[in-house]
Amino acid sequence: MNETNISNALHQKVKEMEQKIKEKAYYVKNNMKQSISKAKFHYNKKLNRVGYCVSIATALLIITVSWSNAIIWLFWIGVLSIISNALLLIIYLIKK
Repeated sequence: MNETNISNALHQKVKEMEQKIKEKAYYVKNNMKQSISKAKFHYNKKLNRVGYCVSIATALLIITVSWSNAIIWLFWIGVLSIISNALLLIIYLIKK
């Protein structure tokens, strides 16, 4: 009878430890998912802002090249690119 009680007590302790391990694993898994999703969100947020600035800088380079080579249509493409990217950047900043 004594061995049965010890066996049942050990079995109960093992079940409790398994439950605690499952709870902690679930907690760690959720924390990792949340931190990864936050990191992705912040990374994409900064990347979008930089993308507009790089595009505007590229358009300025196109305007400079077209001005020096007297290519009118390329100049206007650069101007339209700057205007559209500036508007997108302003909209992005207002939404934020």
